[in-house]
Amino acid sequence: MSDARLARVRRLLAEEPAQEADGEAHAGVLSRQCRALSRAVAARGVAVSVVDAERLGVPLATSGPQVAELEEMQFTLGEGPSLDAHDSRRPALEPDLAGHGRARWPAYSDVMLERGVGAVFAFPMQVGAARLAVQAIYTGDGVPLSAQSLLDALDFAALGVETLLAGPLDGEPGSGVVSVLGNYSEVYQAQGMVMAQLGVSLGDAMARMRAHAYGRNIPLSELAGDIVAQRTTLDADPVDGAPDA
Repeated sequence: MSDARLARVRRLLAEEPAQEADGEAHAGVLSRQCRALSRAVAARGVAVSVVDAERLGVPLATSGPQVAELEEMQFTLGEGPSLDAHDSRRPALEPDLAGHGRARWPAYSDVMLERGVGAVFAFPMQVGAARLAVQAIYTGDGVPLSAQSLLDALDFAALGVETLLAGPLDGEPGSGVVSVLGNYSEVYQAQGMVMAQLGVSLGDAMARMRAHAYGRNIPLSELAGDIVAQRTTLDADPVDGAPDA
């Protein structure tokens, strides 16, 4: 990052007021960075999420609560730009969810368009081979990012990597990026229960859970909680009309 670009990022961050909910922990710093980037590129919102090998993820920091709901839809559906950026270790840029985006992520694109999102741009946050998180930008207009907005996105992703590497996410000793995925422990537990109940593989169990969550229009994490608490039992047949996982 050049000195001029670094100065611009620092200025944009300094202009973004801290919020009481941010706290002093690194996750709070990331939230402020998300808001600053969202304002800089005139986006609907920005999210930073941690993704694991099972393509499950947790929104770690967002520019606002509505963006967290948008981001979690990817992990419920099992498709979307943050997942692709994580898998490929390259940016996944889709300026046209109504057109080309539907060919890439049909279910995800329809859900985003229903929520007024026309484009999504995801950037992996990584150090060498280590994948730390993914930064996603949501915009209402189905148009590409400008050259300056693209530079801002890359620079804030680099700044986010520095924040993630700087120390514990919640201010407690022993915490870190990987521990955030503990928030999805119920999903893994529910996956094992569905596998045993239906006599299917772990992969099929996750596919059925995602289909059921999509059919009920609820987050995957909420469905998992219902399964673990035995409030919900999945049928042997997949939910009609759900997307393929």
